[in-house]
Amino acid sequence: MEKIKNFIKNNKMFLGCILLYSIVTLWRLFDHTPWFDEAHAYTIAEQLSFFEIIKYVKDEGHFFIWQLLLYPFAKLHLYPYPMLLLNWLFCTAALILMWMKAPIDNRIKVLITFSAPIIWCYALIARCYSLGILLLFILTYLFDKKLKYPKTYALLLVLAANTSIVALIGTSALGFLFLYELIKNKKHSLGVYSILAIGAVLILYQLLNIGYWDSTVGQRTLHLSVKIFRSAFVYDRLLINLALICLFAIPIIRYFWQNKKVIFFLGFSYFFLLALSTGVYPCHYWHTYFFYIFLIIAFWLMNNEDSSDNFKKYAAISFAIMSAILIFHTPQMPKYSFIYKSYTKDLIKFIENDENLRNAQIIQNDGLIYEMSPYSYGKTYKIKNYCHVEDNTEYDLWNISTQICPIENAMWQARKHPEILEKIVDDNTYTYIKESKLETINKNVVVSSQNIDFKFDKYKCFKEYCFWKISVK
Repeated sequence: MEKIKNFIKNNKMFLGCILLYSIVTLWRLFDHTPWFDEAHAYTIAEQLSFFEIIKYVKDEGHFFIWQLLLYPFAKLHLYPYPMLLLNWLFCTAALILMWMKAPIDNRIKVLITFSAPIIWCYALIARCYSLGILLLFILTYLFDKKLKYPKTYALLLVLAANTSIVALIGTSALGFLFLYELIKNKKHSLGVYSILAIGAVLILYQLLNIGYWDSTVGQRTLHLSVKIFRSAFVYDRLLINLALICLFAIPIIRYFWQNKKVIFFLGFSYFFLLALSTGVYPCHYWHTYFFYIFLIIAFWLMNNEDSSDNFKKYAAISFAIMSAILIFHTPQMPKYSFIYKSYTKDLIKFIENDENLRNAQIIQNDGLIYEMSPYSYGKTYKIKNYCHVEDNTEYDLWNISTQICPIENAMWQARKHPEILEKIVDDNTYTYIKESKLETINKNVVVSSQNIDFKFDKYKCFKEYCFWKISVK
């Protein structure tokens, strides 16, 4: 009991921050309806077998470790709170580890705790990123002990690398430093090299099989762009971002320059994340926030005993200002507002309170259907992706290879691929279409294509969507 009292007395700031962080995030968490990428991962785990999940990576674009973690909960149809709490626990554990072990000033840790990446993004959005952050923080904590526990460190590297592509970038930098130390100190362990080799094979299997990868690399030209700093700093404005980069980067880089390992980690991580952001994939804020995560790791890795007090002071001030700015930079962009203001539950209630919809087949292909699909387990209504005629395919978000599954409404599908739509339409089929579409002006619409006639009758509307009954004439 005395030890507990002493711990509380000596760690009031830490405990107070974690308590406040937990209250805010859990309150938001239980008020959060998963958005389509979160629900999509759950639906993959719910509908596919263990080995099918591993195989499906070629169509997914994300590594399979998150779906495998969701697998037991999804098979028990426990949606959505186990998924949300699991993600929250990973983020909270990463935060606690940072507080207890990172050689960073406690005042800066407060700013990190309540920065947008931590409290508004990774704690709430139930995807693969929080697990990657936790494993990266564990690797950072064990960095000076990596040769003492080489097999453990190698295994953690493999796990971290398999969480996401953005986590893979930072993990690769730590992995190369680990390999350098092994070779330099002549640590020849077959077990360690075998673990790393297996990890490399897993990564290559996933990277080389992502169908989306080839199409994006060929279409985008690598270029240096400051747009990636729209999420790392405060405004999407060129001059302000350039000023902030100079203000923050110069003292920080001068501080890091005393430790070549840290410079390698940060340079490697920033270069490849910049290349990913501007040359391969148009990253969103939950990706580009890893610029900030990598900076936290770089400060953690610094050897404070050998650092200049002046360089350390100015670097800490710059990092503190950056962290403080991020507190006031919660995502407010309109196109991302659905992440925090999803009305899927209300839409589900709307369906369940209407007898016709409650007993209908509902077909659609957009992000909202993947939010709705997990709620349909055990219900009388059936939510189906109109891009496929086979069963068990609601998890397939896109079908790029056949180009029959764009994010368009069922009227478009009736015109372009009537033979697909005809096979799944029965006497009780409905779809929903945004009212802003031009073809929804009338209450009755007939679409004819390839000698097949579809009749769409407007039924009822809910917010910006209207439900339409579909029949084949």
